[in-house]
Amino acid sequence: MATTTIAEFMGHDHDRLDEIFNQFHTIKKQDAQKARSLFQELVTGLHRHIMWEEEILFPVFEAQAEMVSDHGPTGVMRNEHRQIKYFLEQIQTKVAEGDLTTEEAEEGLLQVLTAHNVKEEKILYPWIDNCVSDEERASLLAQMGN
Repeated sequence: MATTTIAEFMGHDHDRLDEIFNQFHTIKKQDAQKARSLFQELVTGLHRHIMWEEEILFPVFEAQAEMVSDHGPTGVMRNEHRQIKYFLEQIQTKVAEGDLTTEEAEEGLLQVLTAHNVKEEKILYPWIDNCVSDEERASLLAQMGN
């Protein structure tokens, strides 16, 4: 069944990505090959999720709220996306070298993601759901593959 709201769709994607991250963290000491595969799945998923936000959802918010600023909500979230990518790159470099001592970068990633996801799930996504028509919402969800 397709989801009907941005909040539900994106929240499910957060949950899916969180689970992949948890699996990576749990299995990396036992199965390095599986850990590398899971991490690549996480990287791909997070980059797609960020693209959905920056190219599809943020422009809707910015147009509706008439709020385009580096210091506005989407500017802050774009900065957090840069931080997320930075930590992903740190982990990815180590994983590619066969070094799975990635705890420090994982902790940084987890801190940014936790605060970031709360803002999106409690503020951004519901706001978009409330400000667009059912047809616009359906179009946004279709653009994100729902």
